[in-house]
Parts: sequence; structure tokens; C-alpha cells
Amino acid sequence: MSIKAVLFDMDGLMVDTESLATEAFIHSAKKQGYDMTREETLLVLGFTTESIYEFWEQYFKDSEVSGKQLVDDHYKFIENVLFTTGPKKMPFIEELLIYLKENNYKVAVASSSNMNHILNNMNKTGLQKYIDEFASGAEVENGKPAPDVFLLAAERLGVKPEECLILEDSKAGVIAGSSAGAKVIMVPDMFEPDEVCKEKAYKIVENLGEVIKLLDVSNKIIDMI
Repeated sequence: MSIKAVLFDMDGLMVDTESLATEAFIHSAKKQGYDMTREETLLVLGFTTESIYEFWEQYFKDSEVSGKQLVDDHYKFIENVLFTTGPKKMPFIEELLIYLKENNYKVAVASSSNMNHILNNMNKTGLQKYIDEFASGAEVENGKPAPDVFLLAAERLGVKPEECLILEDSKAGVIAGSSAGAKVIMVPDMFEPDEVCKEKAYKIVENLGEVIKLLDVSNKIIDMI
């Protein structure tokens, strides 16, 4: 079945928000006297806001660190950047989006972030004009690694999940995309692909520019048939 739509994760794939999130967690933990490591910040990569609160409250339940305060401070830190200067675009994202529009693919953002963050980031980076639909993890019952947000995005685009290509940078997102029944290309950012990612992903590439090459080859093959 040919690909009709491309579904994008946002954080760490379209915009460079994950390095900002790491900085925010380390900064916020230090306010409570806790030296958080970079590896610890990646434990919630791809999680919804609700799941992030739940994780850190459980993680610090037997300590003097308040998980809720940690996440509150974390969001204040990143929103101070996102809602003023905005995030930086990831390499090749605009080139890929232009390619998709020129070749008549439908495009959606399917992110674990809240909708106000999604729309702000797309607006601040000027990428919103390339996107047909948006879906937020806050709108569905189960966040990634469940496939719910991708299924919602496909529904809003009017396509079947198996007609979608999903682009992800996190393990939770790769599992979610695979569970949705779509092909998943992983473009790692902060997280090094493990065996699960290698098994679930259709391809693992270094950057979004390689996705253009893969789609170009695929389109040429279809044209020859």
C-alpha cells in the first residue's frame, strides 16, 4: 500500500525542544538540591504531560524532592523560552515539509505535548503553514507508547494508519507508531536506538534529509510500476 500521509512527532524531531527540556529538568531539580543526570531526564522522553507528572511523583516518592514541583518548575523554564523566542528548527525539517507538499502528501503533527505548545512551536518556527492537521497526546486516553495519538492524527487526515509514514525520535514513539500499523522511520536525537527500536522501526536514519531521499526513491519505483 502506498504512503498517502506523513505523521510527525514534534519534540526533538521538528523542533529542538528536548535539549531544552533536559536543561529545564536539571535546573529545576537543582532548586530542590538534587543533581539530576542527563540520563535521568531522558526517562520521560516522549511522555504526555500527565504521564510526566505521574512518573516523577512516583520516582521521588521516598525522597525530599517534590515530583510535582519539579515538573511545575520544568514547564515554567521551557515556556519562558518557547513562548518568547520560540524553539529552533531541526535540520532539514522545512526542506522535508516543502517536499511533502509538492508531492501531495497529507501532513499531521502527532505529539505528546499539549496543543497550546504544539501550535505555539509551529507558529514561532513558521512551520504551521505546511501542516494539515494536529493531534495532541492530551486529547487521547493513552499516551505513547500506545498508538492513540497517531490513530487520531490519521483519522483527522482521512487516511488509514497503514497508509501513513510516521517519523519519530523516541523509543516510546517508535513503539506507538509500529502499534498503529504504520511504517516508522526513526531519526534519533537524544536517545540512542536500542534493540526494540531496531526491531520496530522500518528504517533508522541520521537526519530528516535522508527521509526525502527514501521517499524520492519510493516514488520513482511506484512511477515505474
